[in-house]
Amino acid sequence: MPSFNNYTFTDIQYTIPEGDNVSILYPTAQITIVPNSGYTAVATDFSLDLSFSDNAVQSVVFTQDGSNVLCTVTFDTGFVMPSGNYTIPLCVVGEGSVSLITIDGTFIANVGPNISGDVNGSVPYTNSGSVGELELLFTKNYTANAGYYLISTGLQVVTGNASNYNIVQGTAYDGDNNLTGISYAVNYLYPNQSIDGDVLRINQVSAKEIYVAPPAPVVTGYGFLPTSVSPKGTTIRNWKISGEIGATFSIVMTSQSGGSWNLATNQVIPATGSTTLNVSFPAIVGIANEEIYTITFSGGIDPALVNPIIMYQFAVSPRIEFTGSSVNGITGYTPVTTERSALTRLVEDSNLITIEWDISTPNGLLQFPNTTSTTVVTSMDQAASVLNTALVSNSTSLDLEDTTGIAVGDNFNLPTTAFEDTTSSGFAPFQFEVTAVNSATNITVSPAISMLEDNLIIFWRNNGNISEFESVSYIPTTDSSGTLSLVFDVTGYGDADSTFVIDLDTIFNFVPNLACGSAAISGGEGITDYSLDLDPTGGVVAFLVNGQGLPDKFEIFHGLPFANDKKATSGMVASENFGPFENNFGTSPLNAIPTTLQLEADQFIGSNKYAPLPFAPSRTTEFNSDTGFTIPSMTIGGTTYQQVVWWEYTAADYTENPNATIRITGPTGTGWDALRLCCPDGNCT
Repeated sequence: MPSFNNYTFTDIQYTIPEGDNVSILYPTAQITIVPNSGYTAVATDFSLDLSFSDNAVQSVVFTQDGSNVLCTVTFDTGFVMPSGNYTIPLCVVGEGSVSLITIDGTFIANVGPNISGDVNGSVPYTNSGSVGELELLFTKNYTANAGYYLISTGLQVVTGNASNYNIVQGTAYDGDNNLTGISYAVNYLYPNQSIDGDVLRINQVSAKEIYVAPPAPVVTGYGFLPTSVSPKGTTIRNWKISGEIGATFSIVMTSQSGGSWNLATNQVIPATGSTTLNVSFPAIVGIANEEIYTITFSGGIDPALVNPIIMYQFAVSPRIEFTGSSVNGITGYTPVTTERSALTRLVEDSNLITIEWDISTPNGLLQFPNTTSTTVVTSMDQAASVLNTALVSNSTSLDLEDTTGIAVGDNFNLPTTAFEDTTSSGFAPFQFEVTAVNSATNITVSPAISMLEDNLIIFWRNNGNISEFESVSYIPTTDSSGTLSLVFDVTGYGDADSTFVIDLDTIFNFVPNLACGSAAISGGEGITDYSLDLDPTGGVVAFLVNGQGLPDKFEIFHGLPFANDKKATSGMVASENFGPFENNFGTSPLNAIPTTLQLEADQFIGSNKYAPLPFAPSRTTEFNSDTGFTIPSMTIGGTTYQQVVWWEYTAADYTENPNATIRITGPTGTGWDALRLCCPDGNCT
């Protein structure tokens, strides 16, 4: 039997007389294709080559016959046996295929709780392959849930030939060497026959809870320590260390000059939850200008605590001086100083400095509080606060939105979330100094800086001395003198002396004195006050006033205007020099300013209010009748005044208060004139 393409086939021969019809004697011939061992023959895999042609053959058909293939040849009905032998060479296309071996079995696993992965208990498996082929059948993976570890008996072949299986186990462990993951890769080596009924089993995959020992007790806090200590040396007594009961800790303090001190060695937090230590610092006066101490905890310490602690000791003790300034001539402020070790930081409200000054001004009156400014301005305030506009990396050039207010020598620290507020950025030691202001948007700093863009940088020129304004009060003695009390909270001493100047003109409304002498004044919108000295024997305070176009109100007060002791007023009625008074505008405590639509009251006079002329009564007749003085002309120095306003006072009035005030109240866009008469003088005879 010839062999070809992994199969053998039969060879058919017939003996037929010459001249006989072959199809009558033998309608068909059947060839059997038999696969070689280890191979299979499938009818559909075979066909006749398309180029085959033979007059004796009508058709060729391939059919399956068990594991064999039958090739049936049907002879042509017209084919007659020739005189010699006749061979029909069939050209068959096809070959025997390798026989596949099958494996069928069941995988069983006993998987406990708290495990994720392939947790199904019983799973069938099946596959096929050629003899001698090693193939992966399946994988199984098991992972312990958080807080658990695995225990596994391993995957075993309980039914079947174990030598046909190659099982590869993989494992995963946590940092404490607990088995947290396990995997099995099951490979199969196909034998020479198919297998059915194998059983693979994991008797147990279980998870057990990982024992976590309770955390060791730790130190959770410590008491306040100052940033710096006295150069003369000091002992901080009863420094409190608190924590969980049983926490064991040690503390070592070292100095940059080489000193070392054991503050605590294996000390234990008692049942009270805290213990205390004494921390002693030696004197450095005459030895060094600066010392830096590092206090380091070890043992059971909460990692969130600041550790180590850095403290400074300077031979210098910066002095902070508080003094005043006034362009309005306020006097009586004498410098007040406070002094501590350099870089001392104090808790809020623990170092309140109270200043009391007996102040006065010879040039006017003092009204408290200031009705136009509610902020006490001092030189301790920030020099500037501005955003940087570009990322900078290790450069001395810094681009800002605006350099207004920044000067050479100003200092700053890198912005940080550690700043509880903007003031916190002003503590020394500073990280950077301004060495040049190069343009409206660029400065040079030292040392080189690195930072992202759009950070708020706060510039200081306070040498690291921090003081915040707390309160202000004033007890007047007279309208031009009294006792001023200021309280400041000094929370930081820097690395050099500083003088903080308090602008007294931001604390008071200053009412300048208008001396008698026919002084002419003019002004505009809002409220304008002038103080007037009275004569001890009595006299007359008189003004020629001109509301110009938009109406204005002119009033004379005895003393400061806030007392509302009004004595005279302008008005559209000749007989109402002494009232009634308009109290909605220019009147304490609101001191409201009228708009141009709120000037209907008679006390406001001006040429836009009424027509025809005159716009307001001059009151010269009433003035003469009341005082005995005459005003020769209402036109003086080229200005025509509309009205006279006056108050005749007595010696008793002087004794009550030796000052008077004229107040002018006008709307936006107004203008006015006033001339003080000193009766008798050239304009008041």
